[in-house]
Amino acid sequence: MTDNKLMILHTTNALFIIRCITKYLIEIENELALLEQMNFRSDEANLELDKETGSNFDNLKSQNDYSTDSSTASPKRLYNPNKNYRMSKSKSNHESALLDSQENSFGNESDSDMPQNNDLVESNSKKHENILYMLIKNIIQLCTEVPVKSYTYNLHLEALNTVLILLSSQMYSKTPANESLIFDTFMQKMDRFVSDFVRVLLKNLIQQMPPPSNIHNLSSYLSNEEQNQRSFVSSVASGLWSVMTFGFGSAKTSTDQSNQEDESEKSFLSNLSNDSSNQNQDEQLDCSSRYLAWQSCHILLVLSNNCTNESLYNPYRLALFHFTDTQNTPTNLPNSEPLPWFSIDFSKLFQMFTQTVHTDQYSLLLYMLIHRNQHFKMFILSRLQIDSLVMPLLKVIFTAPERNSHHIYMTLIIILILSEDDIFNKTIHTITIKKLIWYTERSLSEISLGGLLILVLIRTIQFNMTRMRDKYLHTNCLAALANMSSKFQNLHPYVCQRINSLFNMLTRKRTKIITQINEENSKSDADKNETVSKDLLQDLSIIEELMKMVLEIINSCLTNNLHHNSDLVYSILYHKSIYLQFRDHPTFQDLTQNIDTVITRFSHEIESVEDKTIENLREIITMGAKQFSRERFRKFPELKFKYVEEDQPEDFFVPYVWSLVYKYSNLYWIDHTIDLFNSPNNNR
Repeated sequence: MTDNKLMILHTTNALFIIRCITKYLIEIENELALLEQMNFRSDEANLELDKETGSNFDNLKSQNDYSTDSSTASPKRLYNPNKNYRMSKSKSNHESALLDSQENSFGNESDSDMPQNNDLVESNSKKHENILYMLIKNIIQLCTEVPVKSYTYNLHLEALNTVLILLSSQMYSKTPANESLIFDTFMQKMDRFVSDFVRVLLKNLIQQMPPPSNIHNLSSYLSNEEQNQRSFVSSVASGLWSVMTFGFGSAKTSTDQSNQEDESEKSFLSNLSNDSSNQNQDEQLDCSSRYLAWQSCHILLVLSNNCTNESLYNPYRLALFHFTDTQNTPTNLPNSEPLPWFSIDFSKLFQMFTQTVHTDQYSLLLYMLIHRNQHFKMFILSRLQIDSLVMPLLKVIFTAPERNSHHIYMTLIIILILSEDDIFNKTIHTITIKKLIWYTERSLSEISLGGLLILVLIRTIQFNMTRMRDKYLHTNCLAALANMSSKFQNLHPYVCQRINSLFNMLTRKRTKIITQINEENSKSDADKNETVSKDLLQDLSIIEELMKMVLEIINSCLTNNLHHNSDLVYSILYHKSIYLQFRDHPTFQDLTQNIDTVITRFSHEIESVEDKTIENLREIITMGAKQFSRERFRKFPELKFKYVEEDQPEDFFVPYVWSLVYKYSNLYWIDHTIDLFNSPNNNR
């Protein structure tokens, strides 16, 4: 079939029609209306079904040894891609029973391999087959078995679009995914296809295959022999086809496309590798124009972010979190499955992310893999050129005003997860960044990756305090800085200045709030506003917590790496007044004790020097730092923060994912009937 281009065209058109009808029924009616249409039978067929169901269906169940006793149901199953699992459930209606019998009748065989000598199975498969099960099964098989070529590109794209439309029933219903028959079919009935399907979707992401430029209309799509066999209907379809292909390009001959069909992947992967090595900071891949990879990413996000509760079974989520690297022998890591389900080339996957994390979709997918897939996380942390991934992430954070707030959160959490690793925290200070273009606050000809990371996080905190005032964003930024603080080395003077300016800004903010509180307290009881007073006290508490975290970060740096941070000592001495004012403050005196020790020691050395040039003072501080005994510092617990996902992640991720599909999937949605975004727990 894959060489029969006319058959591919007809299949694509059939999927297009199915997609349009399905979309209409889901948006205008509901999932139930779609299922009723799929399983519609005439009155004669219903009468015949009622007569035969009692005997034939019981025989079919006994023949397949399938139990519908709810007492045998298991709420959670381990996933094995080589075995066809069945979950026993109590199903009273014909539709559910037929769905189960259909799954058993097919087993691991293709439709063409079904036994022809079994009249009972053949009769029931013809009369009672469940259309929803067959549709989803065949679409997934199409995606996994038909190779992606230039002439099958639109077939795959239409298949993925149809999958998205089926899953979009969640947008138009308040029913949980685990109660949807469509989601139940995807989750419970497709076990033997899941591993291959997820692998193919990831492969689409890696390839980032652009739309074929040689498919514009039907006349160029078909070979000469096939064109001679076309009917008038096919000529009409030619015009429709040019509309469906979004004007992908000019026409070329079938021979040309045969010679070029395998070149797009090689060409893109080659360019991807070159872009990564050159670290071109301005060029970013236009992901939304790579339609096949774009929709593959959307489908992965939708399928893996539903049914996340441990009591539910989500094979797509499990497959995504446990695949391994094709280049290395799999090893069992903590919190990972003992056996790999499938393998992907991690180096190509890593290269793909370096070009795509500027988008919400790929940032979210990267977050899921780093957080849950221990194999891929360890691979990333072992990369010598980790800057090729970190730099695009920092650019996203730096351009926060232009981004979706959820995108900023996901990027910050990725940084936080990476900062949990000490090797990462040490490595980033050994990588030098030159010709930094997008950092526009100050011209930096050369800076370490670690220093740049500190600058971007501090800038985000300061921006958030003046604009967004989001407590959790502060917490994530400072948690990442705290994780990295013990490994701060050779910080750029500008970085040291920004650390001190952050603490100075917090102290001024605290002073302002205290003044406002005092003014409010001086008012008469009649003029006092209790709400304002409570808000001010809450703001004061938050500011003081942030100040304590900054002091802890400075303490951690000084006690662990004083001899590698002479510029930080110099900056602290220059701004010593902002620290000395808290020397006797009960809230901060413990945290300022070590800073006070450094100020006292090095101030004494500097005062006795006649030549007080900056170069000479830094040399004196450097020599003094090497001779300074760490025993003089007060010991504090090691600063370590670990990211923990919320108990109900679906409350955040499901609306977020569908908002991305709604905005960026290149599909039109009727928005006034959408229920998901109008939920009281979700903000679109």
